[in-house]
Amino acid sequence: MILVADPFSMAPQKALESIGKTLSVQYERWQPRARYKVQLDPTVEEVKKLCSTCRKYAKTERVLFHYNGHGVPKPTASGEIWLFNKSYTQYIPLPISDLDSWLKTPSIYVFDCSAAGMIVNAFTELHDPSGSTRDCILLAACESHETLPQRAEFPADVFTSCLTTPIKMALRWLFELGCYSSGRGMSSPCCIWCLFPILIIV
Repeated sequence: MILVADPFSMAPQKALESIGKTLSVQYERWQPRARYKVQLDPTVEEVKKLCSTCRKYAKTERVLFHYNGHGVPKPTASGEIWLFNKSYTQYIPLPISDLDSWLKTPSIYVFDCSAAGMIVNAFTELHDPSGSTRDCILLAACESHETLPQRAEFPADVFTSCLTTPIKMALRWLFELGCYSSGRGMSSPCCIWCLFPILIIV
């Protein structure tokens, strides 16, 4: 997200709330009629309840699940993402199979975390690719062996920013990294990579 304030300049809870609110506002710009519910540092039970509620109200419409996995461990090799226990003292794994059974279809998943490809791999293994078509779209920040880029001049969630504010991020990337000044021009991959996220339809 492109935040007005530096999240490190405020208390952790306030920063978390600011990030959640900003993400919600950015999605609302793209789809103002949709209902958004932000769940900050949720437990497995809270995610289950939220997914079930969203599916109930969405009926046959697409449900968006956005996982911002910054500050938690990478997904496991079996595609588990990390949530919290009720007292917020330890991480609890959530299997992608559980998430898929709660959210059902049609759905769109955004996984903004390092090694996001592990989640995608586990998800595709759940479903026979040659069998019935699933109405799911998976957007992953990087492949299973990759770590998210970290640069002080960009937000920690560069992938989310590219999805929710693509023109701002493309221009920011262009000018911050000086693609024009290096003579590489707009065709350089460093200038256009954030305009084309990985898209997998299962």
